[in-house]
Amino acid sequence: MRSVLCIALALVVIPCYAPSTLAAQGGGAPAVMHPTLVDWALTTDQIKSSCAAQIARARQAVSRLASSPAPWTFANTTLVFEDLNAELTDDTVAQTFLSQVAVDAKVRAASLDCSNDESAFAADETAIPALYLRLASVDKHSKSLSAADRALSRYWVQQFSRSGAGLKDPQRAEFVRKSKELNDLELHFAQNIANDKTTISITKAQAAGLPADFTTGLKATDTGYLVPVNDSTATQFLDNASDESARKAFYIAFLNIASPANVSLLERAIAIRARLARLMGFPTWAAYQLDVRVDRSPEHIAHFLSDLDAKLLPKARENLAELSALKARMTGDPTAVVEAWDTEYLLTQLNTTKYAVDAQEVKQYFPAQHTVDAVLAIYEHLLGVTFTKIPAPGAWQSDVTEYGVSDTASGTFLGSFFLDLYAREGKPGGAFNDPILPVRRLSNGTFRPPLCAMVVSDWPATNGTKPVLLTHDDVTTFFHEFGHNMAALLTTVPYESLTQFQQDFVEAPSQMLENFTWDPAVLREISANADTGAPLPDALIAKIIAARCATDRLCNAFAAVRQIALSVVDLDYHTAGPRVDTTAVFARVAKETTPLPWPGGIHPQAGFSHLMGGYDAGYYTYLWSLVYAQDMFTAFQKGGLDNPAVGLRYRETILAPARSIDPAAEVESFLGRPMSTAAFYDGFKNAN
Repeated sequence: MRSVLCIALALVVIPCYAPSTLAAQGGGAPAVMHPTLVDWALTTDQIKSSCAAQIARARQAVSRLASSPAPWTFANTTLVFEDLNAELTDDTVAQTFLSQVAVDAKVRAASLDCSNDESAFAADETAIPALYLRLASVDKHSKSLSAADRALSRYWVQQFSRSGAGLKDPQRAEFVRKSKELNDLELHFAQNIANDKTTISITKAQAAGLPADFTTGLKATDTGYLVPVNDSTATQFLDNASDESARKAFYIAFLNIASPANVSLLERAIAIRARLARLMGFPTWAAYQLDVRVDRSPEHIAHFLSDLDAKLLPKARENLAELSALKARMTGDPTAVVEAWDTEYLLTQLNTTKYAVDAQEVKQYFPAQHTVDAVLAIYEHLLGVTFTKIPAPGAWQSDVTEYGVSDTASGTFLGSFFLDLYAREGKPGGAFNDPILPVRRLSNGTFRPPLCAMVVSDWPATNGTKPVLLTHDDVTTFFHEFGHNMAALLTTVPYESLTQFQQDFVEAPSQMLENFTWDPAVLREISANADTGAPLPDALIAKIIAARCATDRLCNAFAAVRQIALSVVDLDYHTAGPRVDTTAVFARVAKETTPLPWPGGIHPQAGFSHLMGGYDAGYYTYLWSLVYAQDMFTAFQKGGLDNPAVGLRYRETILAPARSIDPAAEVESFLGRPMSTAAFYDGFKNAN
């Protein structure tokens, strides 16, 4: 939902420029940059008052549109509705996004309330029967719409249909009420994770194996250290702590983050979703969700997951046996049993012993700033864009950077993005890219420059003296998330509602790009020893690549079945009806689909943010979209990973059309043939 007018408000300033003023003189010349400006320094009172005012304005506009007289056309109905929603989210971009990044907890809470209120408004407006009638009439009777206009018309008709606008009054009222309640549960689920302050205490002896740059950032106690338990510490701790009791303590705490509060929120959400599906005439929430996806059958997805698991589980058991043998050798106990808190540590040790890959040695070649600069350079070359650092980004935090993006060939300014890369209290876990102001055509035909934000919580905060060092997994994640960034900025669709891919496909482009971080030439290009500046030596690169299938879900059976387990858990939650014991289902699925059951006393679903963040009955798409991803990657394998011609074709056929074209058609256009599953399954043929 976003705007169609040039806006200059007290709290958000959004300049508009005609395309001709954005182009530089001559191909390849530096772009004239006029990035969209946002005031991020909002107080809680400013957030509350401006959010309420903008929602009230939008509500009045919707009311006028719903009572507008015939004839109804795309221009006076569908486009007006798209525009008034776009205006709302343009006008409240800071008010809603600060919940993800603000340091002040009160600001985050006020921002969360604004997001909730905006979602409640969306639930109301998309359930108005009179508006549904008008939009459906336009969609039925418009004969000469462009492809983008047709896609937008169908999008909004579908949104209204799925929001209960076609239901009878009592059912529609219940649908809207429960949709609002569901949204509130989802928002608070995420905030509970972000605000969790769980810690464990370890002794100095238990800190053995932890990297020095990790322990120096911990709070010292009389006997050892206080370790925060969150996404930014989990990998470092579980990969490296040699003391099993310390690993167990961290693991149990980590898998209980936000529990029991989030377990209750999730189970209430599942019950509401089941009722919403019934109101819409579907047997389950999964059936309702998949009705608009590429594959519309929960049964087919369940078969895809079970078939893949059956193929990989024997190899995953071999993986576990190898880890068991390693633990037996390391402990001197031939009966040693691998526990869930051992796996990441043992995989790290396996890399060291079997593949001679020392993770700490590899980190020395990935100082954060150099790696970021090098990855951006690859994207520039491959996609035909130029990134220019903006000296005074005016962001929400002093260590956030901003870059302008322009088309290299024409010099046209395309938009800008923020990088917020280091751990900070209140940030959500993991890494994500948010198209906070998507690509958008204004009512006068000009474009409002888009704005994205890439947020990472896993990289340790810099101390200002030594560079932050990244793992190879960190680098791969950055490559993936920056792929989302480029997808958001390089689409050419005119409407915000069409700028994101369909759910089944949304991860595919970024997953495809993960493959680049396993290429020798790319690894040399993005690495530089923190002390000497030398790139990764060829011998170490060879070892890293040889060890890929020890951990990477693209070819490692043990990692893949864990992904399958999460997908099955999600699907089972949303096909079982309104009352689900989420802890029991998690334990059962892990036992059935993986070689290593979950231990007792944990509630991993409480921190499974995807279940309440848009991937409900959709987590399977991480595996499903890998089918697309690996097939698309064959074009780069054939044409060259550094081939800008292939990159430009990818930009034009995949990124540019975004949601306006069916994913299968986009992939066929890019590859010059229909999609094939061969590359996906070939990746597991020789899986470790």
